[in-house]
Amino acid sequence: MHHLRFRQVHLDFHTSQQIPAVGAKFNKRQFQEALKVGHVNSITVFSKCHHGYSYHPTKIGQMHPNLKFDLLARQIDACREINVRCPIYLSAGLDELMAFAHPDWVVKRRDGVNWKPLEVDWFGRILRFNSPYLDYLCSQIAEVCQRWPDNDGIFLDIIGTQMDYSDDALKEMKHAGLNPELDGDVKTYAESVLYRYFKATNAAAQSVRKDTPIFHNSGHISLGARKALGYNTHLEMESLPTGGWGYDHFPMSARYVITQKWDFMGMTGKFHNTWGEFGGFKRPAALQYECGAMLAYGAKVSVGDQLHPNGEMNLDTYRLIGAAYAEVEKKEPWCDYVKPVARIALVSCEINQDRWRGGQAASAVADEGAGRMLFELHQPFVVLDTHADWSGYDLVVLPDTFVMTPANVVKAKKLLAKGGRIIAAGTALLDEKHEKFAVDPGAKLLGRSNCEVDYLVATALTPRVAVKSAIAISGGAFEIKPTRAKVLAGRRESYFNRTWEHFTSHQHAPDKPGEATPAAVISPQIAYFAHDLFTRYRAHGQPLYRDFFEAALRRLLGNKLPAETSLPTTGRLGLLEQKHERRYVAHLLYSPTSTRGKMRDLPIELIEDVIPLRDTRVALRLPRKVKTVQLVPDGEALGFTQEDGVVSFTVPEFASHQMVELAY
Repeated sequence: MHHLRFRQVHLDFHTSQQIPAVGAKFNKRQFQEALKVGHVNSITVFSKCHHGYSYHPTKIGQMHPNLKFDLLARQIDACREINVRCPIYLSAGLDELMAFAHPDWVVKRRDGVNWKPLEVDWFGRILRFNSPYLDYLCSQIAEVCQRWPDNDGIFLDIIGTQMDYSDDALKEMKHAGLNPELDGDVKTYAESVLYRYFKATNAAAQSVRKDTPIFHNSGHISLGARKALGYNTHLEMESLPTGGWGYDHFPMSARYVITQKWDFMGMTGKFHNTWGEFGGFKRPAALQYECGAMLAYGAKVSVGDQLHPNGEMNLDTYRLIGAAYAEVEKKEPWCDYVKPVARIALVSCEINQDRWRGGQAASAVADEGAGRMLFELHQPFVVLDTHADWSGYDLVVLPDTFVMTPANVVKAKKLLAKGGRIIAAGTALLDEKHEKFAVDPGAKLLGRSNCEVDYLVATALTPRVAVKSAIAISGGAFEIKPTRAKVLAGRRESYFNRTWEHFTSHQHAPDKPGEATPAAVISPQIAYFAHDLFTRYRAHGQPLYRDFFEAALRRLLGNKLPAETSLPTTGRLGLLEQKHERRYVAHLLYSPTSTRGKMRDLPIELIEDVIPLRDTRVALRLPRKVKTVQLVPDGEALGFTQEDGVVSFTVPEFASHQMVELAY
């Protein structure tokens, strides 16, 4: 596997043929100065962009018509002089030049349209990997590798499965016994085309040197698609918080990727919103936090930039990056070769996990709801795919649309037999037909309630739920009857569902009088919520739902949570281990976010203010006896106590990101 450097830049350079004097202001010394100011030690530079033009002489494609010299060669030479790695980018799924030269190479939609001619949307002109374009692309890759046999890697962009109805696709589907009228069959065919692409492009990239690093980017790491991920030598997790991904996308994805074998990096951007924003800058506080968060979740760091068509590096950008990367550089010794320390696992409810999916919104909603609860409760956890073993974890969280297949029943019973615990919601413990419990929570399934909106009611087992009145929750619930479990939360029905015939007030009807029925039950090893608790939390953000979850978590773990801290709920706690150095490293993160404006109908989530936190208390339940606790990289020793496996200390003050070394 390829080992990554910590301080990277992804230097976009998608440049129209209508822009003159491309690269005219490129200067090697100015390029190097920017990288030094930015503390950058790896930068991805362009061979071919989305427009389809190459930035070096080529016998395969077409050099940009307004570029008069070998820009890529000069960038590579400049990098090598100052020991900066320079992986090479080629656009794979997008190529405007070839799309217009060969419209038959473009994905054809079900309605027979390749693209809408008057719309500025190059994502509507995706190139087909089941056409001669694949040979063209592979020849471009091979040419680059022959020109630079000692290259630092190949980055291929815009990769995914495409629902293609071209003549070639229809013919191949028919030959394979697939029905193009069925979406499932078209997806199966699309997957086979994707693997055709993987095999061909990897062969081209490694045709000169077998250990050439390679990464196929699709904007999201497909959870569980291990076969597809195996065509990469490392993983790059594109996740621009201000570009619509938000600040929870990367942490959730990283909690999964860190369980896999690859070294990986996070990728944010220097932009106010997202890619291609010339003149867009985020606040230094935001980039400082984002870089700290990547380290906290076990990733190397990459920041996206876009080079001006004239080839001159923007020093304001690299001063912005450099302020964050100077801190990253100091922190690197505590962030390399790390493994997560987690007693809790969230098993993803994403289905068809073997399939490759892309796009920034691929995560399951229920996963995100459960993940947010755990983040806000500051509990270290990992995300598991459907292939993963559940052993080794004290507690497993099953989101509400999780499918309890026979294989998952075996995993659950094995976990419980070894003393493990489960928190589940919705359909997660039911059999695949939703007729009965496949894993018994100490209750009987009676059916499904007809109430679209009903109410949760706190009990003596949920003392931290401050509201004792009925708490609205939508989406319906299963009706359950305890057999041996205790009632964790009650459920009250509303008077009626809202229809044109009967409604009251502006929203739903209130709770009607009567005895509450069970909404959640708990036994010594299982807590089960009859509502889609995690989906509802992701949709509505009601903190009281999290309070019920916390009550279940505390009771199942005997009130011995893996972590306790005085961090605000918007703060984050990460816990990693460097076994070779014999130390744990705790990461504390805090920067308040706000939503201001939109970009393409997506909210822009911002960080602007650096607000220090003082006297932050942290207690970590650790398996090893700790010898020293200190702030790093500064080296300030902290007083601590260790009792019954719990190490407690207080961080006097920090802003944005603070690491604490616990040596054993």
